[in-house]
Amino acid sequence: MYHQFQITKTLFQNQIHERFSFSLQYQGNDFQGIYHDGMINWFNPHPLNRIGEQQLGKIEAGVTTNMHQFLVSM
Repeated sequence: MYHQFQITKTLFQNQIHERFSFSLQYQGNDFQGIYHDGMINWFNPHPLNRIGEQQLGKIEAGVTTNMHQFLVSM
């Protein structure tokens, strides 16, 4: 689905506002965002501007799954 998913930084580590910055590559485009409590906030360029809504839904489901696995393993 996408390539090179990685968590790039933990923001506000060990605090109530802890969030995780991530990056991924999809169809030759690099996207970045912040994950918190199952919600994804995308940086610019927003993936919806480059890909379809259905594809974005699949990407977000994959990101959520990867983040859940990461958080369980912490």
